[in-house]
Amino acid sequence: MDPIGAHSLPGCCSSPEAIIAVAAQHNLQLLDEAGVKAARGLAAQLVPGAVAPAHVFQAVQGRAGAAVFGYFEAGRLSALLAAFPLNEKGHAQLVEGAFNAIDLDLTTIAVPGETPAAYYGWGFAAASKDGGRAVVKASAQIHRELFWATPTYARAVTSDGLRALSAIGFTQVDASEPALLWIAPRAAVASR
Repeated sequence: MDPIGAHSLPGCCSSPEAIIAVAAQHNLQLLDEAGVKAARGLAAQLVPGAVAPAHVFQAVQGRAGAAVFGYFEAGRLSALLAAFPLNEKGHAQLVEGAFNAIDLDLTTIAVPGETPAAYYGWGFAAASKDGGRAVVKASAQIHRELFWATPTYARAVTSDGLRALSAIGFTQVDASEPALLWIAPRAAVASR
């Protein structure tokens, strides 16, 4: 399988299959309906503050095609990664501070085949070191291989999250909103 995806521009992935393939290299599985519900429960248990309701997690998974992944240890979900591509509307809302990650407007998510304007790390949570390591490594590789030419954003809601995001290259977007982090897009490298 082409890791970029048949309908993607280099560094601007629009293929759920490509995202699934990279996540699988770190033993993250695309979650079904029951798994998404369990992932939402794990996030609510581990992440301080509000977490989107289960029906929003389900709707995001359905719209993006590959957004909510789980890491399992001894048959139990121990970590989750939730991330998805944004279209122009979603990217504009994010940079303007109007993006609502709890009551998410599904029309801000780029659908499979649509070139994303940005990629958004909606959340990750881990109940174990192995799960946390897998989620961070998968996040880094997804960005490095599939979204390197796409602005990639995330919000740090815990000090551990900030540390993990910083370790894979995220930096603060603006001092006025310290929790919003990003990795700036890289320009395409000319062929030699």
